Formats: sequence, structure tokens, C-alpha cells
Amino acid sequence: MGSIGAIVLAIGFISLNKNSQKSLVTCLVAYATGTLLAAASLGMIPTAISKAGEAIQLIMAFFLGALMFFFILEKLIIWRHCHDKDCIVTGEATGPIILIGDAFHNFVDGIVIAASFLTSFTFGIAISLSVIAHEVPQEIGDLAILIDKNYSKKKAFLYNTFSGLSTIPAAIIGYFILDIISMAIPYVLIISAASFIYIALSDLTPELHQKLGLKHSVRQLILIFAGIITMILIFMLKSIL
Repeated sequence: MGSIGAIVLAIGFISLNKNSQKSLVTCLVAYATGTLLAAASLGMIPTAISKAGEAIQLIMAFFLGALMFFFILEKLIIWRHCHDKDCIVTGEATGPIILIGDAFHNFVDGIVIAASFLTSFTFGIAISLSVIAHEVPQEIGDLAILIDKNYSKKKAFLYNTFSGLSTIPAAIIGYFILDIISMAIPYVLIISAASFIYIALSDLTPELHQKLGLKHSVRQLILIFAGIITMILIFMLKSIL
């Protein structure tokens, strides 16, 4: 749903006029920011710490290390999430870089989803929804970049689809491996939480700041809080069940 569904939605996105495209992407990015921050702060980090027992410092060391790891990858232009054609990644290598980065990102998402469902069903649903929320604007942006770099719509769709398919084998592998070595679950969760926070603050938030004015700011805040409330309601459902 997160990868393939987002690509299908991206095809419909292309048919919209430019003003509608810009407005929709901004809304999706704002909502995704809220879901990512809430999923990481209210769900993944507390769960990882509770499952780590007395190894809290080690868990937080993994969190810090993961943040630095993602920063280094982004510096090397391997991990880059762009949401419009005016991306800082330029040149002939843009297409392959976007596809490789997206495949790696989707692979990590698959591991995250597997680890979340191994924790509990409702927790898995919550994390999956947050993944879907940030996949939609990302896939729309990736598709727009590929088309802007002279890929045909058919090729852009196919390449993005193959890139998105990396989530499925990662989730299957993660499900069986993490079930065997359950001690790894808190570390996978904390690294994933770091990726969620890094994406939200490094890639999504700066894009929101490109829209100035009271109207845009209020709308962004409403959508961010809507994403946060969505996660809170799901976590409340988890506690009830």
C-alpha cells in the first residue's frame, strides 16, 4: 500500500494542474510530518526502550549513531527524498540516485513494518500508516523528478514500481529473522525511529517552510496535528486491545 499504492496515486497526480499539484504535495508533506514524529516519539522509541531492559544507554547510542549514519548518507547523495523537480540532486545521475535511494529506503521500511507487527498487531498498523503517509509525497516527488529528467511516464512508473517492490522481500525476511532473534527488535525500532525523525526534520519540514503566510502556516499546523492525533488514536486502540 505504501509503495505501489503511492505510485498509482502519483500517476493521477500527474494529470492535475500545477497549482493543484503544489497544494496537494504541501498537504501530504504536512500530514506525513505529524505521523512520522508521533510514530517515532510516542510509539517506537518508548517501545524500544521498554524492550531493551537495562540497556537504555546502548539503545540511545544506536539512536544517535543512526542519525549520524543518515546524515552521512545524505551528504554522499545516496539517501535523498525530493518532493518536487527543484531538487538539489542534479545532473545525469539524478534518476539512478533517486531510484537507488528509494529502493534502500523502502527496504528499511519493510524491516520496520515487520518489527512493528512482531511487537503487536495494532502497533504494526500504526507504523504502517506512518510509512504510507510519507511514502505518498515521496513517490509523487520521485515520479515527477524522473519525468522531468526525460524519462517517459511508462518508464518512470515501471522503474519506481521496481524500486518500491523492495519493501516486500525486506518485510518477509525481517519477519522470519526478527522472530528468531527477538533481541534485535528494540534496536531495529530505535534505528527506524531515527530514520522517521530524520526524514521529518531534514526533508519534510524544510519544504513546509517554503510556504509562508498565516493561511499556509495554519493549514500546515492543522495537518501536522491531524497526523499526530491519528497516531495517538491508533496507540490508544492498542492499549484498549
